[in-house]
Amino acid sequence: MNKQRIPSQLSFLDKAFPALILLCMAAGLALGKAAPSLGHTLEPLIPFGLFLMIYPTVTKVPFRALRRSALEGRPAVLSILLNYLVNPLLLFVFGWLFLRNYPDLWTGLILLGIAPCIGMVLVWADLGGADNSLSVSLMAWNSLIQIVSVPVWIYLLIGTRVSLPAGLILESTFLYLGLPLIAAYLTQRVALRVKGEQWFQERFTPVLGKIQLTALLATLVVMFALKGEAIFNAPMLIGYMVLPLALFFFTLFFVGTLSACFIMKLPMDKSITVGFHVTGRNFELSIALALTAFATSPMVAVSTVIGPLIEVPVMLSLAWIGRRLVDRFPLCCAPARADLTA
Repeated sequence: MNKQRIPSQLSFLDKAFPALILLCMAAGLALGKAAPSLGHTLEPLIPFGLFLMIYPTVTKVPFRALRRSALEGRPAVLSILLNYLVNPLLLFVFGWLFLRNYPDLWTGLILLGIAPCIGMVLVWADLGGADNSLSVSLMAWNSLIQIVSVPVWIYLLIGTRVSLPAGLILESTFLYLGLPLIAAYLTQRVALRVKGEQWFQERFTPVLGKIQLTALLATLVVMFALKGEAIFNAPMLIGYMVLPLALFFFTLFFVGTLSACFIMKLPMDKSITVGFHVTGRNFELSIALALTAFATSPMVAVSTVIGPLIEVPVMLSLAWIGRRLVDRFPLCCAPARADLTA
């Protein structure tokens, strides 16, 4: 199977992403301190910003790959099993070990890990030497399955500890994942039919990326202006998120990669593809859920912003590790002539 090309070079904005987040956090805190009413004035714009964060990501999901991904049987089954059965339980365990005395941060950790990434993970996987055709297929499946899995696991893991109406979870999931997914599917169908694949990939997709980044950064400024008081009251709580999140990411990557390699006998490029797709997290959705379903708990929203700050350097380090695993152990435990996707 030919590998689909994924742009693997990080742009200047991608490289500066952690610094931009920190800058927007600082700007929001400064605005909230200087003009406390500003955050509340701008608060009605947050849902619009959240939609613009998520819609560009899912518009880039290759929906046509779903048909092709049926051929990727074993990797898809393993990825789905880890993402939607193992990972939520692992999240709960990590939260209990590190954050059980800080329930809002525990909730933020669960929101950060409850849904797999459906955007930037393609870049991380490609930088790590992954099989890009398989990578696209796994992302397409994840974009659909998490619509059902997210509200279920949030209610099971969080709703049992706090008073959280199931209807509110379903509403937030639909508004910030289901609705953007429907809009993205229609956009993609029309764009590909009218303008073609090349225009969509080379002209339209980069514009979507700029819209997403702008919306994310603007939303962070407003959010930190709105939640600044909670942060000033307990600044050290955010540091408690670093260790469990970093351990969570590294655990997921090596469990996914080694399971694919030693249990399913996949070659290393396919094994690390599974590893990346069970590691990258959908932090845009986690921020959206934190700001809507958990609006009365400001530290939940603040804790979700820590996710990308930790994820970016971790994923870069995993890409370095993945590339070296592929170069050094290309076949892993796979038979040289086996049908490796069946």
